[in-house]
Amino acid sequence: MSHALTSRHRRIAAAATVDKAVLYTTISAGMILARRYLTGRGIDQAFADQYGSPFGRTAAKVYRTEMGTEPRKAWSNVHGKWRRVNGFLPTETPVLDKAFVTYKRTAEYVAPAPVAEPAPAEVYVTATAGYAARFEGLTGDSLRTLETLHGSEAPTDHINPLLDTLADWKQHLDRFEAAVTETDERAVEGLPEGDPRRVAWRAANTGMDAFLKAQAAVHAAYVDWSFDLSGTVEIDDGPLPAPPVIADGCRIPGCDQHWHYDGLCVAQLGELPFDEGSSVPIELTSPEDEPPYIVAYAFDPVAMNMRRQMNTQADAVAFAKALRDAADAVDEAAAHLAA
Repeated sequence: MSHALTSRHRRIAAAATVDKAVLYTTISAGMILARRYLTGRGIDQAFADQYGSPFGRTAAKVYRTEMGTEPRKAWSNVHGKWRRVNGFLPTETPVLDKAFVTYKRTAEYVAPAPVAEPAPAEVYVTATAGYAARFEGLTGDSLRTLETLHGSEAPTDHINPLLDTLADWKQHLDRFEAAVTETDERAVEGLPEGDPRRVAWRAANTGMDAFLKAQAAVHAAYVDWSFDLSGTVEIDDGPLPAPPVIADGCRIPGCDQHWHYDGLCVAQLGELPFDEGSSVPIELTSPEDEPPYIVAYAFDPVAMNMRRQMNTQADAVAFAKALRDAADAVDEAAAHLAA
């Protein structure tokens, strides 16, 4: 037997006596395996055992694409059995990282990139966009124009929403002043003039000036309109009501001569009905040789309790109309009473 043969037999015999776990562990020493990589990313062992193999195959595809060759092989003990798997050197970790976001099961574990909080200046500019434009062209003359076109309430209706805008604007200014820091100021230093962050910073820092300008415009316009004594504003209130028609022989309008007795001339202005037949008539009465007067009295032939119960919307509308009709009639009849 030659010396070389004897040496080979010795190596074979020695290898046969080496523990398989020790051998495979030694061969794979320093290499990163799929399951070990997953648990290192914070994934539980059960998930790593279930999806380690398909993840390893995904990593191998990435490796072939980027390296142009097959990945190295290593040994891994899976459920008590040693299996030959793909292994990666520490320098090849980026391959595993790419596979982690590529493989569907592991991609679910990728934390979304944190959303950067907008700077206080950007928050202010977004919240108050268009505020200054609402006050452009606001003058006493513009309010007078509104009054001429739409009536005496139009200027106030136009000013009230602007006052709400000013109140909201001031709140956003206060929030900006409370939130802004020197760090925010340093962050925009050196940025180009057209950079959106620098534009927002400039707008926020001049926001108080714009606010005070708008506030002064509202005040000046409203005062100018309120104390305008020029008499140049003419408002068409529409045609005047027709004069009341008084029948021959009667002293008050609306009299139908039905109640001509004892020297009285009576016209019913309205009647408010109540439950159980009760009512409150309202009448304009003109006695002979005496000043006229308006009287409202209770007419209650059945019950002492005067009430009106309304169970439906239609009932309520009808009662409200009766009230309005009676009130209008009383207003018109008041012109015939003594001052």
